[in-house]
Amino acid sequence: MIDLYGRRFLFRVAPLGPAGPDWFDVWSTARGTPWVRAQRATPGYRIRYEGRADFLVDPAADTIVCEPRDCPEAMRRHFLFDQVVPLMLSLNHVVLHASSVVAAGGFAAFIGAGGAGKSTIALALARAGLAIGSDDGLLVDTAGVATPSYPCVRVWADSAGLAIRSAPVVDAPWTTKRECRDGVTFAPAPLPLRRLYVLDPDPRPSIRFEPIAPRDLVVTLVEQSYRLGLDDRDGLARQLDDLARLARAVPAWRLSSPRRLEAWQELARAIIDHLHTVANAASEVA
Repeated sequence: MIDLYGRRFLFRVAPLGPAGPDWFDVWSTARGTPWVRAQRATPGYRIRYEGRADFLVDPAADTIVCEPRDCPEAMRRHFLFDQVVPLMLSLNHVVLHASSVVAAGGFAAFIGAGGAGKSTIALALARAGLAIGSDDGLLVDTAGVATPSYPCVRVWADSAGLAIRSAPVVDAPWTTKRECRDGVTFAPAPLPLRRLYVLDPDPRPSIRFEPIAPRDLVVTLVEQSYRLGLDDRDGLARQLDDLARLARAVPAWRLSSPRRLEAWQELARAIIDHLHTVANAASEVA
C-alpha cells in the first residue's frame, strides 16, 4: 500500500501481459520522441515509460500494477509518486504541476515550465520559515481545496545548498537531483489554494509581480496540469471547466526574477512581502 494525497493506493509488481496496438503520447522527450505513452486498458489505462516500465492504473479501485524492465527501484518510486499517481488522479481531478507553501491561510502555488525554479523557490521559502505543501504535484478539488502530495523536495545539485541537509537520490544515476527533507517543515493537511504565481522561465533584471487575468491564467493552467485521459473528450471538457473555475477564484501573478542562485533568498523575501501585502489589501477590502 502507498499513501499519497490523503488516499491509499494498492500497489504491486506483476506481469501485465501484451499491450494493445493503440497508444497516444502523454509526454515526449526534448527531441520529440515518445517518452511516456498511454492506452485504454481493462481496467483503466496502461502507462508506458519507454524501455523502463509499464503501469496499469485502475482509478475506480485505486490500484496500480507495475511491470518493470530496465527500472531500478528508486526510478520506479519516482515514476509512481511524481507521475503515475498524479496522472491517474487527473482522470477525475485537477492536479497541477506545482510547488507550494503555506501562506495567507492556505497554499500559495508556483507553476511554470520544467526548470523554471518551482522546487528551488519552495525550498528557499522553507528556509525562510514557511511549510512546503508540494514539490511537483498539487491536487485541487472543485471547492478550491488543495491536498499535499508527500514530504520531499527534489532539486538540482546547485540548488541543494539551500537545504539544511540533502541526499542524492539513491540508485538514481539518471539524475543529479537531490532529495531534501531534513530541516524543512511540510504541510500535513489540505488547505484552500489562495494564491498562484506563474514563473517566468527567462531571467529578468529585477523581481516583478504582474497580475494575470483569469482568461490568460486558464491557458497556463492547461499547460501545467497533469492529463492522462487525452482520448476522453468529455473528460477533457470537464477538466477545462474546472481549470476555468479555478482561474476565476484564485488571484494570480506572473513572477519574474534575475534567476541567479545567489538571489534566491532575496526572491524569497520579496515573495513573502508580496503575500503579506496582498493579504492586507484583501482584509481591508473585506
